Amino acid sequence: MINTIKSEFRKLITVRSTYVILILTTLILILFAFYAQGYKAPSSALFDSNYFFEQSEQAVLAVGLLGSLVGVLLMTHEYRYNTITYTLTASNSRTRVLLSKVIVVSAFAVAFSLFVGVASPLLVWAGIHAKGGLLIPQHLDFIRLLWHDVFVGWGYSILAFIFALIVRAQVGAISTLFLFPAMIEPLLGLALKKKAIYLPYNSLQSIAQNNTSLMHISAGRAVAVFTGYIIGGLLIGWILFLRRDATS
Repeated sequence: MINTIKSEFRKLITVRSTYVILILTTLILILFAFYAQGYKAPSSALFDSNYFFEQSEQAVLAVGLLGSLVGVLLMTHEYRYNTITYTLTASNSRTRVLLSKVIVVSAFAVAFSLFVGVASPLLVWAGIHAKGGLLIPQHLDFIRLLWHDVFVGWGYSILAFIFALIVRAQVGAISTLFLFPAMIEPLLGLALKKKAIYLPYNSLQSIAQNNTSLMHISAGRAVAVFTGYIIGGLLIGWILFLRRDATS
């Protein structure tokens, strides 16, 4: 199992797309956190004691889909370049291979979320000070901030991985990743109406925003709902991974 996990980590750190995504994420954070939310922050924001907290959560929501591409590519690259055959041959258990991929994607998602969650408020602070502004003392609930950022970032990545696991085709998986929250979920929301708050991406937004209203549910309930989606999705993906041919 350890060797399989090491192999997946090697794939992660040797694929060029991983670094492209990290660089692009950093540039987006500099543009929006340092410049838009920091250097160009309105005067009213300087008197908001929750400004750092809000920027951290918004940053994870903003670039979560981008970070989740790593999980998609880790899975679909294997099918695109037919290296999945060698991966399965090197291990005597498909379940072990799948579990290793889930562990590696989860580890990257946690690290990515922590990076974004910490870098965003620091860049906002740097932008405000670069302009000569002064922000009032901030209220930071580190425990709440930590688990919100990590869970939301992990949620984006593991859901994207499930899409890739089920679809397999790289273009199809990436299309599903971006179309589902932008088009499919809103259309489902029209049919479900008030129940739309229980859809997967809406649940993640409820966790990040922690705003119980007609548009959101409590963070605890949102975690339970989203965890149900993940368990069901991984179960379906696991069954398909065991039964489908490696090259299909």
